[in-house]
Formats: sequence, C-alpha cells, structure tokens
Amino acid sequence: MASTKLSKVIISKSSSSIDFATEEHLGDFLEILRAKSNLPIKQMLVMLSSREADMVSCSRDDTNYSFFASRSRNGIAITVKKLGEETIEFSIPKTKLKRIKATS
Repeated sequence: MASTKLSKVIISKSSSSIDFATEEHLGDFLEILRAKSNLPIKQMLVMLSSREADMVSCSRDDTNYSFFASRSRNGIAITVKKLGEETIEFSIPKTKLKRIKATS
C-alpha cells in the first residue's frame, strides 16, 4: 500500500469592520499618526490638496508604518498600514482639504 504524503495548509481569513468618524476625529487621528509614525503626513496632504501630486506614498522601517494617499474627484483617499497589524482606509472630503491647506 502506497503512503500518502500530506502537506500542511494554513488558511487564514482577515476580518474587517466598518466604523464612522467625524472629520474632526480624522484630523486628530492623522495628528496622532504623524507623531507615532514620524511620517511627513501633513506635507504629503498639502502636496495633494495643492495639486502638486496625484498620489503620495511614504513608509518607515523603524516605526513599521506606511502611508498612501491619492487625490480623487471627491477629496483624498488614505490608506494607513502598520506592519503585522491593521490597515485603515478612509477619505477626506474636499471641504476638509481647504482647511488643511489653510493651516499649513
């Protein structure tokens, strides 16, 4: 009788959840993220809001954060990842972009 060789198969599923936040909360979140990640988030958002770039990306190995943002017709779409942890995605509407530009 021939022996059957088995391979280990690992199936993992990622879960996601949807939450809601005010524009002010998103601004606070970005400030906290800037402090924790040591990424130039404010400068990248200003570049997008002033149309110097259509998308920006930045990451740091020492903090394990990566930040990606792209300009769309409705505002800026943002993705924040922490290596081995969570990914957070949200968008900032055009009305908030004017405030970002004014405070820089």
